Amino acid sequence: MTAETLKIEVSCPATQEIPDGSTIELQLWAGNEHASYGMIDVEISEAAVNSPVTFEVPVNMQELQSEDGTTRWDYFHTSPRLVHGGFIKNIAYAEKISVDEAMASGWKMSLR
Repeated sequence: MTAETLKIEVSCPATQEIPDGSTIELQLWAGNEHASYGMIDVEISEAAVNSPVTFEVPVNMQELQSEDGTTRWDYFHTSPRLVHGGFIKNIAYAEKISVDEAMASGWKMSLR
C-alpha cells in the first residue's frame, strides 16, 4: 500500500483571540469506533496565522493494520489544541472520523 495525504482543517472560534506565535497542534491516532490504538504521527504543528489551519498529513495505509495484520483500524482520532508560549489556550474535544470518509473528503473540525 502507498502513502496517501489526509487533509485536516482546524478552525478557531470567531471570538477566539489568537496571539502572535500561536500554533495548532495535534496527534493523529488510528483505532476503532470506541478507542485509539496506534499513533500515526507523533506531533503535528502548524502556525495559527489564519483560521482555518490546514494540515496535510501523509498516511501510510499499512499503519492502519494491527501488528498481527488481522484488524484494520477504521477511525482516526485526535484532539487539536491552540498553543501559545507552551500553554494550551483552547482545545477541541476528542474527535473521530471514519478513515474512508476522511481520506475521501478531508476532515474539518473546530476548537471549542
